[in-house]
Amino acid sequence: MTKPLGRKPNFLIGPTNSANQGTAWSQALTRFGANSESLRISANPAGEWFTTDISIPREKWLTFDYRQELANSVASSKEIVLIESLRPIFRLRNVRDSNHQVLEDFTLLTRIGKRAGVIFHGSDIRDVDAHALRNPYSPFKSERPEIEDLRKRSNQNRAILPELRNRGLPIFVSTKDLLLEVPDAHWLPVTIDFPRFNAVAKSSPIYTGADTKLRVLFLPSRSWLKSAELIEPVLLKLVSEGIISYESFTSGGENIKHDQIPDLIAKNDVVIDQYLGVIGVFPIEALAAGRIVLSYVPEADAEIPIISITPQTLESELRRIAKDRPLPHGGVEYAERWHDGRESVKAIAKVFNFRV
Repeated sequence: MTKPLGRKPNFLIGPTNSANQGTAWSQALTRFGANSESLRISANPAGEWFTTDISIPREKWLTFDYRQELANSVASSKEIVLIESLRPIFRLRNVRDSNHQVLEDFTLLTRIGKRAGVIFHGSDIRDVDAHALRNPYSPFKSERPEIEDLRKRSNQNRAILPELRNRGLPIFVSTKDLLLEVPDAHWLPVTIDFPRFNAVAKSSPIYTGADTKLRVLFLPSRSWLKSAELIEPVLLKLVSEGIISYESFTSGGENIKHDQIPDLIAKNDVVIDQYLGVIGVFPIEALAAGRIVLSYVPEADAEIPIISITPQTLESELRRIAKDRPLPHGGVEYAERWHDGRESVKAIAKVFNFRV
């Protein structure tokens, strides 16, 4: 076991800030037990959904002098670096060879006396072929070109897992389903802005809008990945029957900024997520906002107060909710218990041996 740290360590989390988690975990670490900054290397900083502590335009990052400056800054100010999705932050050798580029970052961090870890968010490590076999509703059963890109990337990352273990690097995953991919990983719960979303539950409780129909929100970030072709026809059918109200975002949901999400949730009673079998940030935010949430819930997440749906049961569940108007139960408490940042900090503190 590593020697306990006698003071709050300084973290850096990057370089993807996927689903704003780098920033959310950094803020939680700063609130509950350490100090941290998030970092994102972006091709389009002006078009970002989220705010990152250190935002680096990719063109700037591609210059060697800047990457060297960044490495010097981390060397003088950080003790622990958590690298997301095995994307390099420094890449000081500035070459492309048969080795995974991120390995040189880990070598550098070791040489300058820093500790490091790895965070996976989902598609960066998920075996799409295994997912297609175990999940009957998997979006990876198709032959979309995007799937081949995901397959290539995740295969490359899984190939160096033995090397990461040999180096003693702790591995974190943000959702429990990923423990099927990396059984020895540590679960690092996603973190949400609980007070902000819980304020929606208090100011805009469900079934209180002017619209007497059941108000349904389906907001896919990527329509094919969130099974929009299976979900939206059901919604449009129920709209035509006057049972629900629904505004389609399937052709532009990816353009909705995260700051808009609380207001969108506030205007709806029910939130539908996906058939992927992943409980990520959005459904947890909806639970915190006091909404009824429908999603395909894997066995690993069976305790979450989300109504599990399949393509065969979505319509009947919506009809039942529209008729009976059940109140949400346990979602707010679950979101606060596991996803307000405290459990995430505990997970990191346990691995790096500091007190919270």
